[in-house]
Amino acid sequence: MLQRLLASFCQIPGVRFATIIDKIGNELMQTYSTKRQDVSFMDFNGLLQSLNMSTKLFDMGNTDQCWIESQNGTIILCALPDEKFIGLLTGKNPNLGRLSYELSVKKDAIAQLI
Repeated sequence: MLQRLLASFCQIPGVRFATIIDKIGNELMQTYSTKRQDVSFMDFNGLLQSLNMSTKLFDMGNTDQCWIESQNGTIILCALPDEKFIGLLTGKNPNLGRLSYELSVKKDAIAQLI
């Protein structure tokens, strides 16, 4: 069930890769929209720690979502309980509004299944 829920993100046009990672960047589960690619969020532990430290430094509460937009796509990280994250990698011009909505709707179900 968890794999299917994660794979549902890859059904959204533009999403290339979806993963669940822990606070140090270990991938717990991943899925691809097309054939397997050399994509990994395993080196994101520094960014994840910086996100948490930044929100605490500015007294903003817990991290919810982080978007990194570039010319060729977007990386989206969505916080889950127990310091885990959903990571999405998109191609050019993703529908960020839909992705944000899907993350907010599905993250509680994903958290319960982990």
